[in-house]
Amino acid sequence: MVIEKRIAVLIIVFLSIFWLSCSRTDIHFGNVPDNNYSNLVYIDTVEPKLSTFLLDSFVTNNGASFLVGRYKDPYLGIVSTKPFFQMTIPFQTPNIASTSQYDSACVIVHLNKYYYGDTSRTQTLRVDELAQAINYTFNNNLYNTSDFPVKPVSLGTKIVRLRPSIDDSVVIRISDAKGMELFQKLQQQAEEVSSDYRFQNYFKGIRLSVNENDTASVYGLNAATISLRIYYHATIPLPVSNSIDFPVKTNTFSFNQMMTDRSGTLLNLPSTKEYPSELTNGISFTQYGTGVLLKIIFPSIKGILTTDKIVKLQKAILVIRPMGQTYDKLKLPGSLYLAQTDATNIIGAVVGSATPPVEDEIYGLNTYYKIDVTSFINGLLTTSGTDDRGVFAIESTGTREINRAAIGNGKQARFKTQLQLTVFTVNK
Repeated sequence: MVIEKRIAVLIIVFLSIFWLSCSRTDIHFGNVPDNNYSNLVYIDTVEPKLSTFLLDSFVTNNGASFLVGRYKDPYLGIVSTKPFFQMTIPFQTPNIASTSQYDSACVIVHLNKYYYGDTSRTQTLRVDELAQAINYTFNNNLYNTSDFPVKPVSLGTKIVRLRPSIDDSVVIRISDAKGMELFQKLQQQAEEVSSDYRFQNYFKGIRLSVNENDTASVYGLNAATISLRIYYHATIPLPVSNSIDFPVKTNTFSFNQMMTDRSGTLLNLPSTKEYPSELTNGISFTQYGTGVLLKIIFPSIKGILTTDKIVKLQKAILVIRPMGQTYDKLKLPGSLYLAQTDATNIIGAVVGSATPPVEDEIYGLNTYYKIDVTSFINGLLTTSGTDDRGVFAIESTGTREINRAAIGNGKQARFKTQLQLTVFTVNK
């Protein structure tokens, strides 16, 4: 009896081993089966192709902030920024006694702490009165290239050395001739100050700028708090000082002119909008605030499919590396996001989330942006005719800024942009 039980057990064990040896292991993506069937492979040899694309023009109205100034970038040339805006009548116009006397007038602008360039140098701020009313340039918008003439004599100038992190505002005294003219119209309750419509016909607006030979820096201004202030004093029964403000008119006619001079730079080839990095010393650029876009495409991505194994993409990370010592005095973009594009160079849907740079604050040799592009790269792998599809790397900011990054292509030894892939391979 004992012998029969032992024989039965041996038969069951034998059958179990036979069944296991004849069964095939099922493979499911997302799980890692036996190493005889699959591997997780890391690939960083798919070289992204970089280029710099220049926009002809872009919308600059509807902004919450202005930029004023002029600076010279060693890579991108001279950038000049000038805000144009309208003023309007005081919120409440007081009754100014006929015996009151005018004292002075000024334009007050408030800094928003943003700057770009060398703030240790002086610049001359200029206040000019527009000679022509602001009107839309095209499609109910105003652009970086829009321009309106100003009167031949400036309302006022001031030499400044601003400290954006400390200084709150700048006061620029304007001519007493214009100040007295505005004061008298208020005092006499003239038709020109009786309504905003009539005031716009009388006072077309203001342009802020710096001298043409200034190339120090650009400063950010709070667009909503600019004012033109008139100081005066009552004389009866006692001397009493007063002031009244013409506030900025916050509307879609406020805009920033942003002009560039690329002479002597890598981006100065005739009749060209897109510059492959091979033509610009292995570097491409992003400065969205001035219409400079970093374009990245992946024409060799499908090369990872030329294998006798089944391949499934697990993760794709794009690492964008600024060139060392190109941002010592000029700020990098605070964060970058990716937007789809193709041969048309139209800015399309957003890819991934905006990411700030990981900064190497000690040596400055390992600063990078890292963005997950798994879904986008998977689409390139599984869709035909995608060789010209890619992304623009664009600065993500709530206000207009002109931060710049010089990005290395795949030929750079230490600062190259990489596509890092983790793929799951299965033997057929």
